[in-house]
Amino acid sequence: MIEVKNVVKSFDGFHALDGLTMTVPRGAIYGLVGPNGAGKSTILRHLTGAYRQDSGEITLEGAPIYENPAVKTRMAGIPDELYYFTSASTRDMMKLYRGLYPSFDADRYEKLREAFPAVDEKRPIRRLSKGMQKQSAFWLALSCRPDYLLLDEPVSHLDEENGRLMCDIILQEASRRGAGIISTSIGRHLDMEYDKVLSL
Repeated sequence: MIEVKNVVKSFDGFHALDGLTMTVPRGAIYGLVGPNGAGKSTILRHLTGAYRQDSGEITLEGAPIYENPAVKTRMAGIPDELYYFTSASTRDMMKLYRGLYPSFDADRYEKLREAFPAVDEKRPIRRLSKGMQKQSAFWLALSCRPDYLLLDEPVSHLDEENGRLMCDIILQEASRRGAGIISTSIGRHLDMEYDKVLSL
């Protein structure tokens, strides 16, 4: 279970998070809603260990997430703005992820190729369309078999068909694998059945 207790984060005097508390069990799908600047992306960056809170606690099964590589390998995140090494292809990143994530499943990576036929895994990701870049990010994250999947605008840049496919995959991760899902807007592609919606 992920636990967030009284988390505060400020940027130049602006409280992006002001005492946020929530718990997310495995197998649950949680949606984060709120206007721009409400703190949705900020809390996701804390959960992936990219940010350190000013005060409060963020733990996975009692262990702090920040600067804890063993805990962070149990989660995979897909940010709204993707970043990869300049010349890296999906296959290059697969090799990196395989070294970082003990749970990385090479067989699953190969099987998931069928779900992403438009993605040329040998082409630099930066040369792919925005939609294909998002598909590449899903392909890599799902291959890690994470306990928690953290998604920021997961279907942005995707067309209707691929948006629905990604939503179906998200639901399967929760129902079949028991992965916890925390996501900002799913968008127009599917009326997602959330276990809980947190308003920030």
